[in-house]
Amino acid sequence: MNGHQDRTARIRQMREAGDSVEEIASTLDISMELVQRIARKFETEEVLSSRSQRFLANVRNANDPDRKWKVSSVIQALRLKTITQNALIHYFKWANTPGVSLRELMDLAIPEKDHPKQGYLITPLLDMCCIRVEGFLSVVRRLTESDLGEKCNEEWRKRLARLRRCSRVVGAQQTWSQPFDAPSGLA
Repeated sequence: MNGHQDRTARIRQMREAGDSVEEIASTLDISMELVQRIARKFETEEVLSSRSQRFLANVRNANDPDRKWKVSSVIQALRLKTITQNALIHYFKWANTPGVSLRELMDLAIPEKDHPKQGYLITPLLDMCCIRVEGFLSVVRRLTESDLGEKCNEEWRKRLARLRRCSRVVGAQQTWSQPFDAPSGLA
């Protein structure tokens, strides 16, 4: 094998192990764009779906909302919108947080804390760079669609009930709010 083939094989191995593009680029000391270009060649929808299903099976088997998982693994397994996925991975990296529990991820989307005004829902996701309401909905939709195990699913259903009752969403640190109508799949 030549150097390019070795690099491609290493990137494939690392992606299949669940490493993020950023982690691979850092480890191999190459640009993220190059890693993405190489990975695109072999990462079909089927590969991504299969990797996601394998990881989520581990989450289901653990059935523990407080168990810590590698940030990039859990975020990528949920198959969020790309910009949301990247924003969350960067958020945890900047916070120097290598592992995240599903409860912590749920807290970012729909925390237990109530807003003083009835009908408002606080969501720290709206405070994050690049996430906006579409990214928030991407997280909510994927947590709703994914089978995360009995305990995690029950915890999420409780939080969804709060979302269904809200008419406005607001970030944890924001003073502005935005009207919110729960999409039909979540209602």
